[in-house]
Amino acid sequence: MATKSSTSEGENSPLLTSQPVIQEPANDVRIGAPDIHRCSNFQAMMNLMKANIGTGLLGLPFAVMHAGLLLGPLSLIVMSVICISCMYQLVQTSKRLGQRLDVATLDYAEVAMAAMDHGGVRHLHGYGFIGSYIVNIFLMITQLGFCCIYFIFMADNIQQIYQHYYEHVPSIDYFILMLFIPVVLLCFIRNFDELAPLSVIAIILTIAGITIIYEYLISVIVKGNRGDSKLVADDLLNGYPYFFGSAIFAFEGIGVVLPLEIQMKKPEDFSLVLITGMGLVTLLYISMGFLGYLALGDTLENTITLDLPEEPFYMVVKLMLVGAIFVTYAVQFYVPAYILWPFFRKYIPDRFELAGNFAFRAALVLLTMLLAISIPELANFITLVGAFSSTGLAIIFPPMIEELERCQDGYRTGRQLLRLGKNLAVFIFGLVGMVMGTYVAIKQIVTDMQK
Repeated sequence: MATKSSTSEGENSPLLTSQPVIQEPANDVRIGAPDIHRCSNFQAMMNLMKANIGTGLLGLPFAVMHAGLLLGPLSLIVMSVICISCMYQLVQTSKRLGQRLDVATLDYAEVAMAAMDHGGVRHLHGYGFIGSYIVNIFLMITQLGFCCIYFIFMADNIQQIYQHYYEHVPSIDYFILMLFIPVVLLCFIRNFDELAPLSVIAIILTIAGITIIYEYLISVIVKGNRGDSKLVADDLLNGYPYFFGSAIFAFEGIGVVLPLEIQMKKPEDFSLVLITGMGLVTLLYISMGFLGYLALGDTLENTITLDLPEEPFYMVVKLMLVGAIFVTYAVQFYVPAYILWPFFRKYIPDRFELAGNFAFRAALVLLTMLLAISIPELANFITLVGAFSSTGLAIIFPPMIEELERCQDGYRTGRQLLRLGKNLAVFIFGLVGMVMGTYVAIKQIVTDMQK
């Protein structure tokens, strides 16, 4: 990979060019910032955990309601194992391709490109740019979808607090508009390491807020005031695909896995960072989904914060979590900004590069805000993004890419056949979930619009 000059966040990397990015070997890190802008292991873990602890976690009780008290948590365990395995699989495939091509780092799109151009399927050689396009499109849909959902989540909670004190409450659109300027200013921060201190604060707010939510849920259960719940939901044909999309959405960090590794001072430690961070995140997912539905039953709102009592103490908790999600927006925003900026940068004179970058970021935030206003129902947006783009990135693409890269070794041994069988099973699982979840989400969105 040819070494290229870049901005402080590596945004000049031509990730979506029609020509192959992998052209010549180099031992230097291709993408990323100078060493002063690289993350420590702790900073990387903070960003990874913050990227995965957000609205998806807070929406898991609502997701479990659509599967059932027994089926939901069991499915979460299986999906967690699959998603973490696919994240690890993607990182390992990136490392193997990097070693083969003598390239220090590859991002997600370049891994797909390299697997097609240098893998075992000769008919795909020279067409790797198609894989790069597909991955980058899914990344942009996913990450921008996350950002739209963050707008809705923050606006929903602020509106609920507002209506507690005032009789006449504006529509959700006004609260989304109110958030535009603060979000734009936050997104002017262009480096992961500069976001790390804010991510630490956000993690602290999130831990405090989630701890209080756990305390509330457990107190409801202990007092015997819990709502009606079912071990297995009645309408699984429609409910389970809805659960699937919402649950996969909770794994919000797939898009930042390789960019985080690229930005690390010691990328060789990323596997440990990934397993440790995501292991802790998984425990939160399962317990939040189970306890939330057990405590509140079938009366759940689409995010657990809206079910908290309308008391000053719990209103502060909502604001804490709004602040944490506010920071998470900037972390998720990094990926689409990283992908799209090179297309606009080449049309901007060097002397206006910084101003142009800020204008580009403001326009991208504006796009997510307008999309949030167009589909203001949080649960439907979560299911659609999760079922379609998150499933592709988190479950479907990693096994496909690994098999493209490793099929040239053949399938002569039991281990190779076992790997192929596992990857086929994961691929089919993801594809069925994507089709059914996307269909159910779109059907519900159309129904709501007709109302």
